[in-house]
Amino acid sequence: MTQQEGKKRRGSGRFREGQDDAPDKLPSPEELYERYERFARLYFDNQLPPREQVTIEWSRRMTSAAGRCYPKRRIIRLSVPYHLAFPEDVDVTLLHEMIHLLVPNHGPAFPQWLQRIRERGGEVHRYAKARATPARYRWEYWCPRCGAKRRTKRRLNHGGKHYRCRRCGVRVKERRL
Repeated sequence: MTQQEGKKRRGSGRFREGQDDAPDKLPSPEELYERYERFARLYFDNQLPPREQVTIEWSRRMTSAAGRCYPKRRIIRLSVPYHLAFPEDVDVTLLHEMIHLLVPNHGPAFPQWLQRIRERGGEVHRYAKARATPARYRWEYWCPRCGAKRRTKRRLNHGGKHYRCRRCGVRVKERRL
């Protein structure tokens, strides 16, 4: 298969080679495109790029956010783990990411779009309800004198050898979780 054949056609609802389809509980890519078109008419007065120029896809790897928008590439990615936990938030997240096609960050224009959509009867939020998956702490550092503990996602430099307890000043010990 050539590189061009492996890429997803924009607006077609098909995925790039190697990506899994969304689970049955979540809307299909085709349904997401239909929602995109409906929301573009209702809330954005068709100011957004047409469906054929936007890629909307599910991502199983997105674990810290509900969705992500790449405005220059015109890609909207929605998190499978988040929306399996909160399936009622698919439209909210899609609307949020659609705003980012026009406003790349959460600057002053972003709340104005939130307000505009709400005035027209839409539901959209600035923040998601939770992380897509819980944070995984892999390392624990503790003080052998006072017992104070600290968990981290990443290992401290040199295994924490040069770190001292904030309470009593003794060198901390390391343990992998």
